[in-house]
Amino acid sequence: MSHSSSPDTGVLFVQLGTPDDPGEAAVRRYLAEFLSDQRVVDLPRWQWLPILHGIILRSRPRHSAALYQQIWREDGLSPLLYYTRQQTEAVAAALLPQRIAVHYAMRYGNPSLPVLLQAMQQAGIERLLIFPLFPQFSAATNATILDAVQAAFASSRCMPVLRFAQPFFSHPAYLDAWQQQIIASADPGQFDQVLFSFHGLPQRHVDQGDPYARHCQATAQALAKRLGLAEDRWQLCYQSRFGREPWLLPATDQLLQQLPSQGMRNVLLVTPGFVSDCLETLEEIGVRGQESFLLAGGQHFHRVPCLNDTPAWLTALHHLTRQELAGWWEKTS
Repeated sequence: MSHSSSPDTGVLFVQLGTPDDPGEAAVRRYLAEFLSDQRVVDLPRWQWLPILHGIILRSRPRHSAALYQQIWREDGLSPLLYYTRQQTEAVAAALLPQRIAVHYAMRYGNPSLPVLLQAMQQAGIERLLIFPLFPQFSAATNATILDAVQAAFASSRCMPVLRFAQPFFSHPAYLDAWQQQIIASADPGQFDQVLFSFHGLPQRHVDQGDPYARHCQATAQALAKRLGLAEDRWQLCYQSRFGREPWLLPATDQLLQQLPSQGMRNVLLVTPGFVSDCLETLEEIGVRGQESFLLAGGQHFHRVPCLNDTPAWLTALHHLTRQELAGWWEKTS
């Protein structure tokens, strides 16, 4: 055990973010922070900011707040915040004997990433693992966390030694957890088509070198193989398009409208780009996606819940964290 009275090694899980509550004002604050990030919308600031503040933040918060209200938990937490907290507490409990401090933060919203970084440094953390909870790497997610960490320490005279966890899109522990979750939720063989839906990205970003699409393809192919799906029984697709420029295809919403006319009326939908249920899985897929599919003539739509706080995922996340702490592990015991 460490001779120090408090841990000097820490882990900080980071998720994308969530409003503080499903009200219009909180959603506006969240969207303003999120959509102001140039990693998220990389248009020239002189072009984008007048659109954001003059149009989007005047109209979209009310609509988005109504959607958040549909999925908000009765305990006052968003599903994303609730499950991120559950995941963090499980890993913290597993690492307690090694005296490693484990916390979580949001890139946008609260708990604030800069605030948590400062608090952990003030608590004496000398070695810090930053762990983005995104299986597939994208500059719009992982890289913006790196930007925020660098900015937080930009004027600091002292900072902890930093590590950033690797994307885990093809890690056996992550794939095992998803395989178990899918099989526990439904029999893939009973469906005409299995869709693996990932959050979308502008095609331009991939053309410029972002590895995200390649990572999504690797995840979908690995899961299809583990589930024994023939090539004509599954598809990869992308959801959550925003703006007018071309995004990665095929689009999930378009597929859900087209499949019934192609004789595929029973669909199983899996979202392996998300480790926790959130607005994009619960409302966009679970509500609007299902309604669209059924209105188009579909008969049976089933969405597999995200990994959330399932035992298999909590075990996998602990395993991934221990791997990323290699070399620091001995220093804490």
